[in-house]
Amino acid sequence: MFRSFALVAALVLLAPRSDACTFCGDNVRTRPTLRMQYAQSKAVLYGTLKNPRFDPKTDNGFTDLHISAALKDDPARGNQNVLTIRAYLPIIGDTPAEYVAFCGVAGGKLDYASGVGATPAVVEYLKGAAKLDTADAPTRLGYFFKYLGSPDAVVAADAFVEFARATDADIVKGAKRFDPAVLRKLLADEKTPAERLGVFAFLLGVCGGPADAQFLATALKQTPLPEHVRDAFGGLLAGYVLLSPKDGWAFTQAVLGDDKQPFSVRLSAIGSVRFFQATRGAECKADVLRCCSALLPHGDFADQAIEDLRRWGYWDLSAEVFAQFAKPTHAAPIVRRCIVRYALTCPNDDAKRFVAAVKQSDPKLVAAVEEQLKQFERK
Repeated sequence: MFRSFALVAALVLLAPRSDACTFCGDNVRTRPTLRMQYAQSKAVLYGTLKNPRFDPKTDNGFTDLHISAALKDDPARGNQNVLTIRAYLPIIGDTPAEYVAFCGVAGGKLDYASGVGATPAVVEYLKGAAKLDTADAPTRLGYFFKYLGSPDAVVAADAFVEFARATDADIVKGAKRFDPAVLRKLLADEKTPAERLGVFAFLLGVCGGPADAQFLATALKQTPLPEHVRDAFGGLLAGYVLLSPKDGWAFTQAVLGDDKQPFSVRLSAIGSVRFFQATRGAECKADVLRCCSALLPHGDFADQAIEDLRRWGYWDLSAEVFAQFAKPTHAAPIVRRCIVRYALTCPNDDAKRFVAAVKQSDPKLVAAVEEQLKQFERK
């Protein structure tokens, strides 16, 4: 386990910094966490919601928050013990009556910005989160890891978003604070939201061992794949590759080259390959090239591989790329343009010969792609 972690740490921490956890959806990454809302607020008030109502004249909603504690206070509150929130917040079903309100100050008065239904567990969690040093990634993520499986839905969801907003490098820094057994339990739990599975698998890849590699392999190789596995395939695959590089890369190559695999699964596998190329660079180049080679014969995915090879400046497969141009399976304009674009960028002699030949047979195609490249360069 230690050797696995050390290898991953050395490779990922030296790689270019990514903006946020790769295997989280953008809709998750943009959610503000409770810790962030606390830091941005002038006052954070805890209390009980009462008297939700509508103003019949304006149809605006209002609810009174009877304040029992100020988790963060501001002089603008004064002796105010009831805050009127400009929103209709009825207590329905299991919704807690207790509430945390995040407030700014406008015109010398408290200005409600947002809030969340808050059990005592949420309050204690928020108090601890507010004390964390943002710059200390291991301690920060270690704290939130303890709450990923919290029985309180608000706490568990917020802890997950903390990981969603963390960089891949920061996650690796905190790996020693993570418990593989906890992650296996979360991954096996049918109640775990699908959007979290890929992240949990990536975390397992960062901190786990051989048994965890087999755990992920078993999940990935089910036939047919359950929907929740398909939805999280990229993260599960990345975790498998991290824990068992030889077997993981071989499996990735097989998935990419299998046109019987669901489109979404192969697309997720491409995303995992891109992640490793971005974070491990030359270390995994040979594996990345084999994966791209597996895609090239397939007209529905060839453009993905070819454009990646061009962007990365990987010219090793130039002969294979040019061999696809005349195939009926690769006659789609997007694929043909992609091959020509690759050729115009490639410094190899076979690329020059290829461009010259295409200029003879389809000069308009070459001219159009050349103009496209010029426009891209001017941006």
